Amino acid sequence: MNQHNICLNQESRFTSIPKHIHSVIELNYVYRGKMTQLINGKEITLHQGDVCILDLNTAHEILPLSENDIVITIDMRKKYFTASFLSRLSTQGLVSRFLINALLESQNKQQHMIFYSHPDINIHFIVQQLLCEYYDSRICSDEVMDAYMIILFSQLLRMYQKQPVSTSSEDSDNEILLLILRYMESNYQTVTLHSVAELFGFHPNYLSAYIKKHTGVTFKELIITHRMLQAGFFLKNTNLSVAEIARKVGYENQGFFYKKFQNYYHMSPIDYRNSRKY
Repeated sequence: MNQHNICLNQESRFTSIPKHIHSVIELNYVYRGKMTQLINGKEITLHQGDVCILDLNTAHEILPLSENDIVITIDMRKKYFTASFLSRLSTQGLVSRFLINALLESQNKQQHMIFYSHPDINIHFIVQQLLCEYYDSRICSDEVMDAYMIILFSQLLRMYQKQPVSTSSEDSDNEILLLILRYMESNYQTVTLHSVAELFGFHPNYLSAYIKKHTGVTFKELIITHRMLQAGFFLKNTNLSVAEIARKVGYENQGFFYKKFQNYYHMSPIDYRNSRKY
């Protein structure tokens, strides 16, 4: 790592990179072609546009790249990849919050995350801009790079939310949970524990315990959280009345909505809206 907060490199071609462990968080982006690596002994092949994030202390080995393969790595110190950085990402949904929490989990889990390319999400341009700022450092380059990193991770969250779920991998628990959270996020106004359990083939008691185990909060708390996030978004970004917002987020009883909002934000909807005005 040099004077920058992050370090960008192009991986060498034609030779393998032996098994090693990083003391930094590493992001691999397949700029062109493909790459195959062994992560904790498991072979994973990524293609152009795919991204892999490796947590600290994750053992991996990169197999030889061909003449047509270009892989860019971005190394980040743990202190750079902090809650302060991630708090600037979108938290307007259950999936985004889950992913952010997953990225912040203990380094002892030796985890990795794969983000598969999606045609309407342009990671390529962002990486190009990061490379330009990194190798042609000018005034405010660190600040510009930080801004691009926020955009990069925001786009990665979008990629992860869009990608299909596979139940055949070792990460099936997280993948099934993400599928459930996506459904809850899309149907938060009317969804119930029993309706989700029936859809996914679980007993309601099992689903309740499953969600609590993997997210740390209950099904009901997740739904309330998402409704409050959406209500806050509408208050900040629209001129809808409080009554209209209450109905949009699933509350027919406006008094009940006020109570839940006050408990979540520790202020009334009107005070929240006024506090966000400039």
